[in-house]
Amino acid sequence: MDLDPEDVEAIAARVVEMLDRPVGRRGGARLVTAEEVAELLGVKRAWVYAHQKQLQAVRLGSGPKARLRFDLDKAARAFESAPRAAPRPAGRLRRPASKLPPGVELIQGRGSRDAG
Repeated sequence: MDLDPEDVEAIAARVVEMLDRPVGRRGGARLVTAEEVAELLGVKRAWVYAHQKQLQAVRLGSGPKARLRFDLDKAARAFESAPRAAPRPAGRLRRPASKLPPGVELIQGRGSRDAG
């Protein structure tokens, strides 16, 4: 099969066009790490992993330790449209209410900071 010079030029132009694109943009989406998403959104990386479904993570592989990548645009839109949780009050967390019968006290261990 012989190609016309115009066909060769068209193929060459298309190859140059494809090579000029940034590597992460070949499929239309730029996939980034959880660390990059965390930095962009101003959250901790652990938060990104905890909200991977909400941020529409892409799993690279099928194993239990498959790496996650995120479409930066989708993650940012999901983050902006997500309802925000109420901020936690500063200071120590309160202990849950005791379910012991009235009059029964817990024994304070050596590591207890509340003894006194």
